[in-house]
Amino acid sequence: MEAKASVIDVHSTPKKLRFLVAEIKKLTPVQAMEKLMYSPRKSANILYKVIKSAVDNAKATLQIDEHLLKFKLLKIDQGHTLKRYNPGSRGSAKPYRKQFAHIFVVVGADVQPLKKKVEVKSVEKKEETKPKVLKVAKKTTSKKKVAIKET
Repeated sequence: MEAKASVIDVHSTPKKLRFLVAEIKKLTPVQAMEKLMYSPRKSANILYKVIKSAVDNAKATLQIDEHLLKFKLLKIDQGHTLKRYNPGSRGSAKPYRKQFAHIFVVVGADVQPLKKKVEVKSVEKKEETKPKVLKVAKKTTSKKKVAIKET
């Protein structure tokens, strides 16, 4: 029982995101969202949205209370890197990199989801009694015509 959320190619470096993940990994998703909401970092807002999406997915699909959820996976991966250059002194180029990251969040709970109980009424099948058909043997009526002679 788990719910997933992911964001691909976030324009933030993985190092900045991992710094926040180390702080919130031990918390529950609800506590982590509260902590990230008041963080001044730009990457905290991005991480907040991904965790909120995973919690909302769990509430919708698993029909479970958000306070019972825990992080099963909270992973930050390196995305692609754009290599760019700034002009330097005496006609040289100063390289810099625009880094992107991938965020994967999986939340789950060990508690069984709340499902509506459906009562199934057992229907007794009545045995249909077929009327008994008596087989009547056909009488073979092979009447031989007998000629009667009158004298």
